Amino acid sequence: MRRIGYIIERIADIGGYVSGWLVPLMMILVAVEVFMRYILLQPLMVADEFSAYMLVALSYLGLAYTWKQGGHVRINLLVSRLPARTASWIRLIGLIGTFIFLLGLSQAGYKMIIYALKINLRSPTWLIVPLFWPQLPVFIGFILLTLLLLVEIARAIAKIQAGENVEEMNK
Repeated sequence: MRRIGYIIERIADIGGYVSGWLVPLMMILVAVEVFMRYILLQPLMVADEFSAYMLVALSYLGLAYTWKQGGHVRINLLVSRLPARTASWIRLIGLIGTFIFLLGLSQAGYKMIIYALKINLRSPTWLIVPLFWPQLPVFIGFILLTLLLLVEIARAIAKIQAGENVEEMNK
């Protein structure tokens, strides 16, 4: 299980790095569009569309990496005041609930892609981009986060069985 967890974490890292590199790429694309439009008076007409696709990709591909780094919002005002064993069980229940929710999101992402492929859904712009491609990072991001949560659930169960505090694995 450790090896699988390691592999999933490395894939999450790759998603995070890809997300990080999409930001400067978006900036360059917009800067080139501004230059072409206002200096050369020959707009590219693609910056808005591709920047939107990149924004979606960086948001979803970075989900698992952000979780791994502890970057998602988490409120533990009440849980932090509970005994460690009780807090660990509440954390495990929360992880399982989040996992179930992410299974539903992953299924919805899959259905979205299948539907886009089935009806050959394309963007309404002059580029007519098949929307399967910009939707794919949504599905990949949900799957990655779901797998990472599964690893974290397994680690939490092992910590509880060993009598250790689950909260300390996130510090």
